[in-house]
Amino acid sequence: MNKYHKLKKIENNLIKKSNKTNSKLLIIYSNKFINTLFIESLLFQLFRIFVTKIYFICLFAGILGLSAYAQISKLPTPALPPASKSNQRIKNEKYLAEIWNKLENGTFATPTFEYLSTNDEGYSFDELWEIAQITNPSLSKKSNLITAAKGKYIQSGLYPNPILIYSCDSLTVHGNAGKHGLAVTQEIVTARKQKLNRTAISYDVTTARKEYSMEQIKLQNDLRIAYYEILHAILVSRVEHFTHEISHDLLKVAKTLQSEGKSNAIDVLRFQTLINAAELTYRQAENNKITKWQNLLSVIGIYDLPYQSVRGTLIDPTPRRDKQLTWIHFQKISPQLELARLKIAQSKTQLEYAKAGQIPNVYATVSLAYDIPAKTKVPFVGIAMPLTIYNKNQGNITKAIAEIAIANRELERLTLSFHKQMTNIFCQYNNACELIHVYEKTIIPDTFETLRQIGENYCNGKMTYLELYAQRKIVISVLLQYIDALKTKAVTTTQIDGMMLEGTLD
Repeated sequence: MNKYHKLKKIENNLIKKSNKTNSKLLIIYSNKFINTLFIESLLFQLFRIFVTKIYFICLFAGILGLSAYAQISKLPTPALPPASKSNQRIKNEKYLAEIWNKLENGTFATPTFEYLSTNDEGYSFDELWEIAQITNPSLSKKSNLITAAKGKYIQSGLYPNPILIYSCDSLTVHGNAGKHGLAVTQEIVTARKQKLNRTAISYDVTTARKEYSMEQIKLQNDLRIAYYEILHAILVSRVEHFTHEISHDLLKVAKTLQSEGKSNAIDVLRFQTLINAAELTYRQAENNKITKWQNLLSVIGIYDLPYQSVRGTLIDPTPRRDKQLTWIHFQKISPQLELARLKIAQSKTQLEYAKAGQIPNVYATVSLAYDIPAKTKVPFVGIAMPLTIYNKNQGNITKAIAEIAIANRELERLTLSFHKQMTNIFCQYNNACELIHVYEKTIIPDTFETLRQIGENYCNGKMTYLELYAQRKIVISVLLQYIDALKTKAVTTTQIDGMMLEGTLD
């Protein structure tokens, strides 16, 4: 029972016990007192209701604030990223180191490695080249072809052997010979056919030696390209592993928040999708790395060597090539065009040899016989020469003339083909150079600056972790494109400097 009801009961008792005068005075004062208490009670009740509503509103807002704060507080709290440096292009390997340091500091990553190049333990290109020169079968094949050409050249210089003949005649019925003796016949080569033939064969030796040198360049180019391919695969695998680790961290945070009831299943599914995609990409990068290693072993000439890393860099510090100057230089030193010119010279020598074939060789015979009945020695000297009535070697002459024309056209075809090939290679080379320049000068610095600012806003509570993660993915994507451009430039530089010689296993 509240105070108001108590006072009302007291008032009724006083009316019964007091006289009318006193009771009237008491009733007046008690009514005033009761009215005052009633107003105070009413105000107190209204105040209590107001305070209760404010309490529940503050409690509800506090729960929401704590939930949002818990989502941020559970995430790894990083230090502020460093201020971005000036956008200056660095033309050496330190630029990649600077990129990776920015990536680590700007994205709050856990995985680290010093440079974005493979300077750890593994094979260098020079070590792989030494192995390839021993084990690659193409070089051994070309070496044996030189030996075969030398044997052909030696054989072409040997003079025809003389012919030894034993003869007898005037045989009697009892088998007694009237004359018998020995004769020697020698073929005499005329019109310098022996020298011309040997000169034509000598081009085969020169060609075999030139092809061996070409095979060395082919092997070196193929090995260098395979070397750049596996370098690229290693770098891509590392970057994808970096992305995979980031996705793992994000999934752990989402699961922790879900277990505390501060996140829902949709966020976990979203992060699980991200990590599944990152894991798939990382596995593909690892498989590609093993494939590139197997390709490298095939070029070397072995296939049972377990995977090992290689050390080196994709950065090419040499000056940028000029297409016109490179083409002029290529026409002068290209071994492919030189072989085509050798073929023309050999065809011309073969034409001279075919024309010399119009003059027949002479056969000289010397014999000494003994006449048994007369008991005397009978010497004999004879000379034989074919008459060039039907066979004037006209077919071989026509063939030699056609081969000269074919060789000239082949030189023109190769020149045009190499010009087309070099144009396409230079297109890729120039595009890669432009991409690298733009990436180093603007795209990468701007992307990292954006990441740095988002990181500052994230640390100040103005942005979510998902926004930071999205920008970090953009940085990684830009970095992968930059690595692709480095590989393209390295490969095309090898093709240009290596005179477009490839295919040692073809």
